[in-house]
Amino acid sequence: MMNTAPNSGVIRVGLLAAMTLSPTAFLRAEAQEAPRVSFGMATAAFEDGLGSMRGVRELEDGRVLIADGFGAAVIAWMPGGGADTLTNTGQGPEEYRTPDGLFPLPDGATLLVDLGNARLTRIEADLSFGETWPIARGGPNAGMTMMIPVGTDRDGGIYFQQRLDGMAGISDSAAVARFDPATGETSEVGRVRLAEQTRVESGDANNRSVNIRPVPFSNQDAWNVAWDGRVAVARADDYRLEWLDLAAGVTRGPGIPYEPVRVRRADQDEWLDQLGGGLRVEATDDGSGMRMSMSRAPSGSSNADPSDFEWPDVKPVIPAGAVAVDGEGRAWVRRHVPAGEAHLYDVFDAGGQRVAQVELPGERRLVTFGAESAYLVRNDDFGFAWLEKYPMPAVPGTR
Repeated sequence: MMNTAPNSGVIRVGLLAAMTLSPTAFLRAEAQEAPRVSFGMATAAFEDGLGSMRGVRELEDGRVLIADGFGAAVIAWMPGGGADTLTNTGQGPEEYRTPDGLFPLPDGATLLVDLGNARLTRIEADLSFGETWPIARGGPNAGMTMMIPVGTDRDGGIYFQQRLDGMAGISDSAAVARFDPATGETSEVGRVRLAEQTRVESGDANNRSVNIRPVPFSNQDAWNVAWDGRVAVARADDYRLEWLDLAAGVTRGPGIPYEPVRVRRADQDEWLDQLGGGLRVEATDDGSGMRMSMSRAPSGSSNADPSDFEWPDVKPVIPAGAVAVDGEGRAWVRRHVPAGEAHLYDVFDAGGQRVAQVELPGERRLVTFGAESAYLVRNDDFGFAWLEKYPMPAVPGTR
C-alpha cells in the first residue's frame, strides 16, 4: 500500500506585488561583457549507456544516484568505482516503478520522483526508503494539481510549476509553487510565462477528444531553485535574470542583448525530436479505487511533421527548462543556438549580473551540479545516454 501524506493542505498565496523590492530591483545598467570560460577534461564516466537519464544527484559521500526511467532502476555509482541498483521495482512502500527526477533534501536525503507509482519518495542518506507523497493533489472535479518537482530547498520545500487553469486548459502563465511536506501547505512564490499552446476539440459529449500542443519556439520563461530557497527566473521578454525571494524581495538584473537565431529545417527537426519527452498520465480503477501512473515517451518518438506547424522566423532567446543553479548559488541559463551547435550558458550572480558564458564540450547537455563538479550527458547515435563528471570551470560570481 502507498503511504501518502495528507493532500488537503491550506493554500497560502504570496504575490510578488506584495514583496518589498530590493535596492537592485530596477537595475537598468548596460549588461557587461561576460568572459568566456570552458570545461576541462572529464574526471570520470559511468561505464554503461542508459535508455534515459532524467535524474542525477551527487551524494555527500561522493556517490552519484542515477535514475534510469526506461530501465526502471535507481543506480548508486561511485565515480571511478562500481555501481549498485537500489531495492526492487513494484508498488510497495520501499519500491519504485518508473524513476524520474532526483533532488537533494535536508540531512543528506534525496527526493525521488516515481512516475510509475505517481508519487514522490524520500530516500534517506543510508539509501533506505522513507515517506511518500502523491504527485497528483486534489481530484478531477476539484481542480487537480500535478506536483512535478523542479527543485528543492534546504528546509525541505518542494518547488513545482502549478497551472492556473487546471490540467486541460490553456493559460499564458503559471505559478511557481512551494510545497512544505512538514505542514502540507502550498505557497505561491511568483509567476512565469508559459509557451503558447493550441487546443483542438472533436467528438460529442459522450466521446470527446482534446488535443493540446505547443506552438513552436514561442516565448516562455524558465526557472529553478537555489538551495537557500531563492528562485532564479530567466525572463523571455526583455531577456534578464530575476531572483525571487519572499524574505528579501525581487532582484532584477539588467537586460542582456542577444542576436536572434534563425529557424531553419534542422532547427525544426530538433524541436520536433524533443516533443517525445512529454508526460503521459493514466488513471485506472482496479476495483479498490482509482490508481494513477505516469510515464515519459522516448525522445524522437513524435510522428509530427514540420508541415503540421507554423514556424517563426527566429527562435526566442531561451528554450524550455533553461535554468540550473549551481552549488555557489549562481544561475546558469541556456541560450538558444543553431541546431547541432554546442550548448551555450549565461551564468548570473546573486544580483542578476551576467558574470560568464560557458560553452559545453561537444554534443553534451548539463544535467546537474555537485559540490565541486558538473555532470554532463552525451547521447550516442543509438540514443543511449552516457554520464560524465567534470570539474567546475573557473566561473566568477559566488554569493
